[in-house]
Amino acid sequence: MLSQTSQYALQAMYCIGTREAGSPIPAREIAETMGIPLRYLLEILGNLVRLGILRSTRGLGGGFQLARPASDIRLVDIVSPFQTSTQQTTCPFGHRDCGEGDPCPVHERWAKVVKSYQLFSETTTLEMIISNKQHR
Repeated sequence: MLSQTSQYALQAMYCIGTREAGSPIPAREIAETMGIPLRYLLEILGNLVRLGILRSTRGLGGGFQLARPASDIRLVDIVSPFQTSTQQTTCPFGHRDCGEGDPCPVHERWAKVVKSYQLFSETTTLEMIISNKQHR
């Protein structure tokens, strides 16, 4: 359901979000920690800065940090800029016209999965993910 770029964006945001508040993290460190190609990561981070999700600081001691509290950043905010609508809801049988009028063999069940995924991404915040990991 998630593109590779969306997965990298989510991993990078997690890495940044777990960083001590007010302390920027360099892109190179994120790339090394999360195993993401640096050039690819820089494009993703640049998009997240333009969207107002991240803030960047140049120079020595610079890097990336959250532009707003982790509690205000939903998963949908992180991944949707890197997803096409079909990547999230594509019929598992590949039927272009799959729907109520011409359902595939699993349409009814698949629609429930899609709805559940959408609800999850709209109601789960970065803070919830970070605090879940820290309490394990």
